[in-house]
Amino acid sequence: MYAKLLGFGAVYGFGFTLIKSLFPTPVILLFAGGDSTEGDLTTLASVYMLSGLLAGIIGGPLLGAFLLRRRGSLARARVTQIPGSGTDLGKSLALSLGFAIFIGFISTLLTMGAYGFGLLPPGGVLDPLTLIRSSNFSPGTPLLVAWTFARDLLPAMLAGLFLSPIGGGFLYRVYAAGRPADTTPNRARVIEDEF
Repeated sequence: MYAKLLGFGAVYGFGFTLIKSLFPTPVILLFAGGDSTEGDLTTLASVYMLSGLLAGIIGGPLLGAFLLRRRGSLARARVTQIPGSGTDLGKSLALSLGFAIFIGFISTLLTMGAYGFGLLPPGGVLDPLTLIRSSNFSPGTPLLVAWTFARDLLPAMLAGLFLSPIGGGFLYRVYAAGRPADTTPNRARVIEDEF
């Protein structure tokens, strides 16, 4: 199961990386190459794009562990939806978006770590840590932190939306597996049994 979740996370991470690279700085910097005030542009673009792929590989097993643990704690819960109903589609979309947002959050942490540990040169315009530390008034710091995460969360939400037809169903199956079916017959089944 965790091998599937790892592959699933890699697919989402790759989709997130593709969408993130169209925003459009990473791809432009990758092909521009050379040195700048931000350091080597090829290294910069590679780190920004690989952080998305790595976030998916990390996030897949983490989300799977959370869903499987939650499934165990809800083993006695009742499921009131019929598989294939509109509610299932809504939950699939919500799980897909939630997973993509989780990947975007991890990607931002990886990018900040790259600046913090010196993989990317600090002090540039794209360095989120320098931007956050240079805030001159205390209410601005939370806004700068929110903006730092929003730079990855917005393309992540697009990735989650586009990949929901593929990945939402898988996430919903992981979420709903092992949960007992509803023992109370719904109205549609009662009507069908009467005929």
